[in-house]
Order: sequence, then C-alpha cells, then structure tokens
Amino acid sequence: MEIEIQGIPQSIRSTYHTRLRTAKNSLTTYKKSLTDARAGLARVELLSSSKSSPGQRERESGEYSNSDDPYTSDRSRLLAGTSLLEDGTKRLQESQRIALETEGQGADILRSLRGQREQIENSRDTVSLPRFPRVTRLMILVMASR
Repeated sequence: MEIEIQGIPQSIRSTYHTRLRTAKNSLTTYKKSLTDARAGLARVELLSSSKSSPGQRERESGEYSNSDDPYTSDRSRLLAGTSLLEDGTKRLQESQRIALETEGQGADILRSLRGQREQIENSRDTVSLPRFPRVTRLMILVMASR
C-alpha cells in the first residue's frame, strides 16, 4: 500500500498516508490482543484440564464430533486405554513367564554343575591316593577324560 500511495497525486497523498498509519496501528493493536487472547485461552485450558476431561469441555462448548452421541469420543478413548492396558498386561505376563522359565533352567544348570564338581572331587580324591604312582594317576585322568 505504501508503494501505491507514492503513485497518488500530492493533493490527496497525505490523507491516504494518515489512513495507512492508522490502519497499521490498528493492525498492531489487534495482533497484540490476539496473542493475549490465545495465551489466556491456553492458560484457561491448561488449568481446567485437571478439573474436566477434553470430551467434557467439547460438550460444554457445543462442539461435538460427527456422531450424534456426545459420549462416543469419551467411550472410544476409554476403549483405547483399556486395550492399551490389556496389551501391557499381556506383555508383563509373558515377561514373567520367560523369567520363571529362565530361573528354572538356571537352577537345573547349577544342579548339574554341582554334580559335576562332586564327581571331579571324588575322582581327584581317588587318584591322589598314595598307592598309585604318578604315571598311573596321569593315565587314570586321561582315561576319565575320554
């Protein structure tokens, strides 16, 4: 608009220039009031979110979804939350089952290792008896390992 004002004759240019300044000042004022209103609305929504659900605020403001029933959004959110909880429960139960199975396998391994340790100790005690010469002890160990 400023460029167009420069093309206007001098006699009426000052009136349009004044109107342009007034319009710019009004625009600045309206932009400031818009940002203030948006901030206030966001603050109100934030503070009221703990007191009421979004679906309740929708019903109070008169904005409903495409459905005739205003409770469908609440119901669908509850169903989605329920299915999310069920999925989490299933994952927890599966994790618990795997942990118990792993614990059982670990206990079996420890029992097996204990048996092997006792067998090795018994073999060592048997071989270390003074009645066997050193060469014979080595042969017994070699044969035991096969």
